[in-house]
Amino acid sequence: MKLIAIGILCVFGTPLFAQLSPSVNTAPAAPQVQPPAAQAQQPPSYANYSIMLVGPPGGIAVVLMHNPKNELEFVEVNNTKQALSAGYVPVRAAELGEFISSLKEENARLAAENTRLQQSEQAKQVAAAPTSSTPSQAELEAQRRAGIDAERAARRQQLIQTWLMLQNMNRPQTFDVNVRDCTRYPGACAGK
Repeated sequence: MKLIAIGILCVFGTPLFAQLSPSVNTAPAAPQVQPPAAQAQQPPSYANYSIMLVGPPGGIAVVLMHNPKNELEFVEVNNTKQALSAGYVPVRAAELGEFISSLKEENARLAAENTRLQQSEQAKQVAAAPTSSTPSQAELEAQRRAGIDAERAARRQQLIQTWLMLQNMNRPQTFDVNVRDCTRYPGACAGK
């Protein structure tokens, strides 16, 4: 683990724990009065930090880098010095932050466009709908008659299907029976 931390310190110039380790001061602590605005501490900025993925104990650690063709590539920590000299550039946290922000903006834009399209489609449907929402008495009667006619047609079709099925059941069935006399013609029964 020391080797990785030292390697990171050597390659990138600042250790990953620089923001986290307290500064060592040999002088006695004197009470310092700070203005109220300075008391509210700003969160640390990791914008210039590189992205490193550390595997489980005994595994390898990799750094996310842009290769000379500007494609993303994972480089083992042991090989970062060679990668940097070959033109690789580490991906910084700020780049990922900007990428995530652009994805959020694109998502918001597409969601707004989707909402706008849905509203325009609903407006078209409302405009195409008939102006009177209650059907007239003649329309109701026509719908009732159409329903009755549909029921009659369905019942008639069911009766026809039942009659055809019964007709098939009452027909005499023929069986094809092949009888072979193996005692008279032994060659006819060979292989059976």
